[in-house]
Amino acid sequence: MKPQQETIPMTTGEYLKQQRMERELSLAAVAQAVHLDEKLLRDIEQGQADHIALVYRNGYIQTYAHYLQIPLEKIQTLVISTDKQQPAIQNVFFEPPKRNPMDRWMRATSYVLASLLIGTLAWQFTHEAVRLSQNGSASHTGQDGVTESESITSQGQAQKFKESVNASIAPLEALHSQATDGLDTAERAWAAVSRPPVVDGESQLKITISADSWVEITDANGQELEMDLLRGGSEKAYHGKPPFRILFGRVSAVRLSMDGEPVDLTAFGRDDVAQLTWPPKQATDNKGPSHN
Repeated sequence: MKPQQETIPMTTGEYLKQQRMERELSLAAVAQAVHLDEKLLRDIEQGQADHIALVYRNGYIQTYAHYLQIPLEKIQTLVISTDKQQPAIQNVFFEPPKRNPMDRWMRATSYVLASLLIGTLAWQFTHEAVRLSQNGSASHTGQDGVTESESITSQGQAQKFKESVNASIAPLEALHSQATDGLDTAERAWAAVSRPPVVDGESQLKITISADSWVEITDANGQELEMDLLRGGSEKAYHGKPPFRILFGRVSAVRLSMDGEPVDLTAFGRDDVAQLTWPPKQATDNKGPSHN
């Protein structure tokens, strides 16, 4: 470092860039070595990483500085200077209202009562139609000499019509009972609507967060599925085309699964930060698993 440069205060990003240049390291080489995105390291060097939460930005800075073999006391200075520039994290999440279970039961009960009322009216109408048909057949037989076989045929047709109506009403009683899986009809219908099937060629990622963690997920089409700070206790699922590019800011608090199969993140974690592509390209090409 030149003597005149020592008197000029440097930002954290400028200092890291200077140390990297002195070691004749390219940004791409450093990014591959520390398992972080090259664009992320460039943003840190240029002081344009304010969009990243403070706790994760400090983690990235520490990882970068450790790789450059910067003394520990200097690393603490870099992190502290970053803290002074970063405002506190504000809660920007909207808490959706919880569904009241009583509303679902009220809707199901109203449907059952309405169905029973319509079924009762239909049965009374059918019964009255059959009675009038029988009386008409008997009167017509006495006046015009209709044979007994024709009367029996009319009664059989009326009985068949009555059985058809009763058959259409019978399934309504099933609404009062629960299925073997413990879900009633309304709950099964709601589950079918809220969980649409996965489209062919796509996969489902599911993450469970036990503590606040920064999450970035992008699918093979470049569609950004998530880029936000997820709160502890949350559970989310995503659909997209694999392989997925994934970044976890606090990997120790994250549980990941793909299409129901758990993914072991321990091999990708470094200073509690993990960046990976899943499934690996080699596994996608049926050439065996390989870590990113």
